[in-house]
Amino acid sequence: MKWISLLVILFGTHAWAFPELTRFQYNNCSACHVSPSGGGLLTSYGRSLSSEVLSTWGTEKEAGFLHGAVDRETLEQWILVGGDVRGVQVHKENAAVKTGRFIKMQADMSVGFVRDQGALVLTFGQLEDEVWYPYGTSYYGMWKPQDELSLRAGRFVPQFGVYGLEHIAFARSFTGLGLGATRNVAEVQWTGEQWTSNVSVAKQVDVDDPETSYILQAQYFFADRYKVAMNYWRGQSDGFDRDLYGTWMILGFSPRLYWVNELDWQDKKNSSTTTHSFVTYNKLGYTLFKGFDALIVGEYQKGDVSDTSTEVNRYGVGFQFYPRPHFEFTGTWTKQNSLALAGQEADYAWFILHYYL
Repeated sequence: MKWISLLVILFGTHAWAFPELTRFQYNNCSACHVSPSGGGLLTSYGRSLSSEVLSTWGTEKEAGFLHGAVDRETLEQWILVGGDVRGVQVHKENAAVKTGRFIKMQADMSVGFVRDQGALVLTFGQLEDEVWYPYGTSYYGMWKPQDELSLRAGRFVPQFGVYGLEHIAFARSFTGLGLGATRNVAEVQWTGEQWTSNVSVAKQVDVDDPETSYILQAQYFFADRYKVAMNYWRGQSDGFDRDLYGTWMILGFSPRLYWVNELDWQDKKNSSTTTHSFVTYNKLGYTLFKGFDALIVGEYQKGDVSDTSTEVNRYGVGFQFYPRPHFEFTGTWTKQNSLALAGQEADYAWFILHYYL
């Protein structure tokens, strides 16, 4: 492949979580995010970690809202505010075609009213066909009758798998939980020092045949830097039923070296047939210096275990770079092989820039 320069000049934020922080002994997502499942609106402590742990340069004040231009202590007595605009440049090349595309992915803001025993969070703003609309995209209310227990209801992405996998990963489309895949959700979560469990009920919105889902997840954190989990998803609609079984793990071998893995199996049934399929995702990361991680990634998907032509795999290398608070650059290059296309290999490259307010 002839390498091309991929440059994106726009703004974005931590739309997803950073589960790799497990290697720094951060077990609970709620340490950095208002949401107990991670991602979305950052807490004051989460902002401070972006300079202390993630970024190559920068100060704790710089990590604050609008780079510290607004006094954080005064602001956060009343409200938490965040912003998110994100874009990606994608490149594809094989023996027959060479194409590139720039995708505007997100442009939204979040506002949260947070107290010790509860929170109300609203995210608004959405890009559709290059046009920005100011309506709400997700929201939830949360009540915490005690520190370990949270009850949450609203419209957001339900928990299943590693909350932090790139939206382009096979696992995201396989489960139907990619970028913007919000549903009406009610969940109960228990977050302990070692065990975290979550029970959710979710229903799709704005689709012709909405799926109602019942979801279970259990996580276990051990030896300070390791987390393993199991998931189950029961989905029902007029057109099909499906059962999803999943495992995932985040292994922090050291503060520098970590491995993220997800494996999901699906049984999907309609009136006449049952299709069995599975997907797996792997990311091995090593921190070369503070704020810069080198990555090796590998994915495999089989849309029907009885049909070898549904096999797709890709593997490659990449990087994550957090130069200063509010900025993140991610680049990946992979080789993809699809048996449906007679084993034809294709090169894929993408470059993402995040900036959060």
